[in-house]
Amino acid sequence: MNQSLSEPEVRAALSRVIHPTYGMSIVGLGMLRGVAVSEAGVEVELAMNCPGCPAGQLALGRVRQVLELLVLPGTGQVSIRLLPEVWQPQISLLIDTC
Repeated sequence: MNQSLSEPEVRAALSRVIHPTYGMSIVGLGMLRGVAVSEAGVEVELAMNCPGCPAGQLALGRVRQVLELLVLPGTGQVSIRLLPEVWQPQISLLIDTC
């Protein structure tokens, strides 16, 4: 695995993953709950709003794509762990303040 990869880099990369329903990053929405970087690869923990819904599946696919770009083939594994809790939006995150 690339030894220079760090948790902040993973979080920064995932901050570019926009949830299609909310139009905000999964990081900004608080869906990303944990990041672990090791010689074995990268593991992230996510809480999703609606397990199994098409928008959530699209967001998960984008998360996987981003992580696979960070972890070079043959140098480590990408693991996405979905937490049993269901993510609930904070109203303040979704209000347009413009």
